[in-house]
This record gives sequence, C-alpha cells and structure tokens, in this order.
Amino acid sequence: MQNQPPGVNISDSKLSKRVWVRWLCIVLSIICLIVGTIGIIVPGLPTVDFYILASIFAAKGSSRLHGWITSNRWIAPILQQWHEHRTLPLKVKIISLVSMSLAAGLMIWKVPHPWFVAGAIVCMIAVQIWMWTRK
Repeated sequence: MQNQPPGVNISDSKLSKRVWVRWLCIVLSIICLIVGTIGIIVPGLPTVDFYILASIFAAKGSSRLHGWITSNRWIAPILQQWHEHRTLPLKVKIISLVSMSLAAGLMIWKVPHPWFVAGAIVCMIAVQIWMWTRK
C-alpha cells in the first residue's frame, strides 16, 4: 500500500472474504480510533491499546483504512515499533503511567464505590506491569 512505513503492510488477501465481516471490522476500527483519541485526554483510558486494535480491525476490513492508520504521523511510529519489536516507546510508557496514576488518584478521591475503585486500580496496575515488562 502507499505511504506505509516499512514492515507494516497489508495485502488484499488479509481482508475478510465476507462483506458483513469487513463492514463490522471497519466500524470496530473507527470506534477504536475514536476511543483511543479520547484516551489522549481522559486519564486512565488507554490510547495505544485502542490504536493497535484499530489497526488489527482495519487490516481485516479495509486496506485503505489500514493504510491511513499505519501512515498517520502520530499513530504510525508507535504501531511500527510495536509491529517490528513488540515494544512501546518510553514516552508512551511514561505518559501512560502518569495518566493512570492521575486517574487512580481521582477515583480514590471522588468515586464512593471502593470495590469498583479497587478493581479499576488492579486493572491499571496489571496494564502497567505488562507495559513495563516489554523491552
């Protein structure tokens, strides 16, 4: 495809053969892009995870959408590093740690449901452990 970083490409053979599956994947990809972009602003909502999911869904749904995602100047470098090395940039890890810490603090302070807060914080800790154990 045009304008794709090296190592990230998709052929039409990767696309689903069923039209309804392709449309479902396109819709899911767009939803993941929207939620991931909202995650830039909302602390605790993962951005990179949703961008990776958007790329996966786009690969099955639309080569044009996948090409756009993998050549986007903001998303492409993160996806390329993940695709080639299965690692995340240090900057992404630090931003994630800070935003999740802020979200955890806000939830402890404002959310009156301790079981929900505890569960959310355990999930955040699990995600942080997973992220920081990547090279």
